[in-house]
Amino acid sequence: MNWASPDLQTLIKLSLAEDDVRRDITTSLLIQPTIHIEAAVVAKQKGIVCGLPLAALFFRQLAHSVRVKTRVKDGTAVRPGQAFLSLVGPARVILSGERPVLNAIQHLSGIATFTAAQVAHLGRSRTHLLDTRKTIPGWRRLEKYAVRCGGGTNHRMSLGDAVLVKENHVRICRLSGVDWTGRLKTFRRRKPTFPVQIEIQTWADLAQVLAIKPQRVLLDNLAIPVLKRMISALRQALPKVEIEISGGVRPEDLPRLAKLGAEYISMGRLTHSAPAFDCSLDILRVQSR
Repeated sequence: MNWASPDLQTLIKLSLAEDDVRRDITTSLLIQPTIHIEAAVVAKQKGIVCGLPLAALFFRQLAHSVRVKTRVKDGTAVRPGQAFLSLVGPARVILSGERPVLNAIQHLSGIATFTAAQVAHLGRSRTHLLDTRKTIPGWRRLEKYAVRCGGGTNHRMSLGDAVLVKENHVRICRLSGVDWTGRLKTFRRRKPTFPVQIEIQTWADLAQVLAIKPQRVLLDNLAIPVLKRMISALRQALPKVEIEISGGVRPEDLPRLAKLGAEYISMGRLTHSAPAFDCSLDILRVQSR
């Protein structure tokens, strides 16, 4: 993860501006500028922490006087009551920046924690758990980083990373008279190493895929009996093809799906529905300077 990237700095600025941290009326009214504190971010549940380097970046934009120390690395499992981040500095700055910092850590640690739980459902299978592009605008790189911290694998980062032909692409081509299979075959000849993936929902889709021979196929929203038959057919016809299962995958589905032998299972809820990680900022010491 590139913590110095300009887009990340912009995201932090937007978060701080959204909370109007420089006009914290309550803190300015009650807390004297001479008060310094020592505080810690403490886990209130078991889980995987993620996004800890963000704390220093947030406070650096507010004041260089706050010292931030991470007690563990991103991707570390923590227990309830464990302090994983320390803060020392002016009370006004720390209190004003508290919510944006905790929002980021809770969100990313929630994704990492949820991902780790789903990876555990896969057991010892060779199947990798993929994320999707169902992310919050501006947060994609961070959210996909959190998936990696939880033991998951990233799918394509953007539309420019691979060809992924889905149902709506095919439908529009058919209705407009475009030979999409011919275009893909031509593309494969011109760029044989560029990633190409095609969605399969029916046996007719599968027949077209066999002619194009993509590197990966996406079996979408199919019942397990159908998945078994299609995977068997693909293994026989295209032994080197990578197979991905997707479509409303729930945590309870993962153990059964993992037994089918696909290389990947993609799960949108890793990023769009992961519960926030429960943690809090605890004040440890107060002194006046």
